[in-house]
Amino acid sequence: MITRRALLLAVALTWPFMAAAQIEPIDERAKEILVEMSQLLAETPAYAFRTEQTLDEVLDSGLKAQFASSRTVAVSKPNRAAGHADGDLLSATFWYDGETMTFLDERHFRYVRVEVPETLDTALDFLANEYDIVMPLADFVSDDVYAALTQGAEYMTYLGIHRVGERRCHHLALANEWLEWQIWVDAEGPALPRKFLINYMDEPGEPQFTAVFHSWNLNPELSDELFLFEPPEGAEKMEARALKSLFEPTPSGAEVHK
Repeated sequence: MITRRALLLAVALTWPFMAAAQIEPIDERAKEILVEMSQLLAETPAYAFRTEQTLDEVLDSGLKAQFASSRTVAVSKPNRAAGHADGDLLSATFWYDGETMTFLDERHFRYVRVEVPETLDTALDFLANEYDIVMPLADFVSDDVYAALTQGAEYMTYLGIHRVGERRCHHLALANEWLEWQIWVDAEGPALPRKFLINYMDEPGEPQFTAVFHSWNLNPELSDELFLFEPPEGAEKMEARALKSLFEPTPSGAEVHK
């Protein structure tokens, strides 16, 4: 699902560097590694992970500022998921129970619940198509992670073994004319994603999004209650048409609800 709209998700190389690497359009080793990662996630019935993320924003002055957040996600296939994000620009939680998806904006203490299709893949597509909402890192919870991550790629190459923290990882780079994205896949244990980076070449200042994955759990104990939303006392219920407004950034120093 790598599209202009869907790519609030991942990463970057520069075209000169790619040319220096003398890459083939689609490198078979890189493809094999991504397929292995995709199969692992597809065959795992439930999993959870945590990420630390950064996102560049080009200000009106032309200055490029970087904002940080952390995110936890839990998935129970085929139709349950929950997650929480907290950072410089937002604090929010979502719940998906197979019938509805609910988003709670914790800074303004308001929530939106929308009816969605009965699988996670179709629910995420529905949000993108109907509300122009793309969930960060949605490609990594897709039924076919390989197809999602490589859609639109004109080049894909293997850059070698490089480190993410203390972990040795396979370093892959993909690109087309307007995006460059990189993926680091664990080379020491299960083929799990460890880092994802996107470079938006067609936007002023070429901002980047980066996510570093931590704390993968491929056998989590996930209770049914984790995926069910109970409105907190005093929270304002918003209409579905207001869903987009919940994703508008609010600086952490400007919290409304205490």
